[in-house]
Amino acid sequence: MKTMNKTETCFYFTGISFDNAQELFVTNVSTCILNVLFGIITFVGNSTILLAIKKNRDLHSPSYVLLGCLAFSDLLVGLFCQPLFVGVKIAEFERSFTVYCWLRMLQSISGWTTAGVSFFTVAAVSVDRLIALHLHLRYSAFVTVSRVLQATLVIWILSVMLNVVLRFWMTAEWFFIPLVIFVVVFLVLTVSTIKIFQMVRRHQRQINSQAEALSHLQSNTVNILKCRKSAVTVLYIYGLFVICYVLFFGTLITEMFHRYTIKEQIAYDFSTTVIFVNSFINPVVYCWRIRAIKKAVKNILRRRGGERNE
Repeated sequence: MKTMNKTETCFYFTGISFDNAQELFVTNVSTCILNVLFGIITFVGNSTILLAIKKNRDLHSPSYVLLGCLAFSDLLVGLFCQPLFVGVKIAEFERSFTVYCWLRMLQSISGWTTAGVSFFTVAAVSVDRLIALHLHLRYSAFVTVSRVLQATLVIWILSVMLNVVLRFWMTAEWFFIPLVIFVVVFLVLTVSTIKIFQMVRRHQRQINSQAEALSHLQSNTVNILKCRKSAVTVLYIYGLFVICYVLFFGTLITEMFHRYTIKEQIAYDFSTTVIFVNSFINPVVYCWRIRAIKKAVKNILRRRGGERNE
């Protein structure tokens, strides 16, 4: 078995050392357990969401397909990113430099790619809700399933290209660029969400002030309530993203200005785990906030339960 020297260079990771592995034992064991458990749950949960959207024709609309694309990237986190993270920790236990290098490279690329796709997709979900409120009846003609899938493909290509370019052709301070992108996307999410709530409140005031036919009033009220609920759902999703990512980027910024220490490595491992756990939380939010998805998931679970009892 190969063991590492005091410091080594591993692809684009420099100054890697296993000298203090014993001091990180509790952190490594804890993060491994968390990632194994949540990796399985994340894969199963997001697989169920995707199956529910696929099986239910009522969910074959652009908005639900967009949520399905987000669930797919979250599924990959449980299928690849978290197992690779656990593999990196095991390589640290074994002090196997070669295995560590390859696994960490794969884990880093897959982690940043899926994180980028997820975050861009959340922004797309927010913009989609804003467009739906703004265009009303013209929404279905402007936003189609094929266009959503095309936009998702572009997001994947950009995320992969950005990750590879930044990792292999930029300096050690490469994460300045994803930090800027994070801030820009966060601003887009914030502006979109604010505008959504402004439009919902304006529509509500119009309904209350107009003396129109009762049936028309009820129809508009139902639409307003649906838009408001979908806006709040988007707020929950992107709010959880922000909470999970703030700690991680805070760790990266701290690393830039201070020597990499045991405390920073512990913070990095736990903040990375928190980001992965976010992929488990998203399907929970879907089932909690979106009645159609909740109903479709229940039908799948009942069907599977019935098949087991037969």
